[in-house]
Amino acid sequence: MKEATQKRLAVHGFSLTAEGHIAGRLKTGIKIGETLHKNFVLREALGEDLFAAELEADASRPLTYNAALLCRQLVLTGDYTGPYSLDMIGKLKSGDLLILRQAQVEAEKLGEG
Repeated sequence: MKEATQKRLAVHGFSLTAEGHIAGRLKTGIKIGETLHKNFVLREALGEDLFAAELEADASRPLTYNAALLCRQLVLTGDYTGPYSLDMIGKLKSGDLLILRQAQVEAEKLGEG
């Protein structure tokens, strides 16, 4: 099971951390302060993350909702450990946003196993 998961994640350029989180790399990166960060770690969403994201962004607006959820799922980007905001996520290039969205999908699959 774990080997199959690692192979599936590798297809997207992701890996599984020792803590069971998804690690990956953004193409362009996110600038926080004066530092550009490209490496990220994202965890599986908890119920409380889903509820909080829904309060921040109505689930009928999937792009904004998923971005609000990302704010809670991101463990770190580079050496930055949060907090993350919709404004920060909104400054990402669309390609990087798609990478993070794919990581969300993969994190959800991890929770199914």
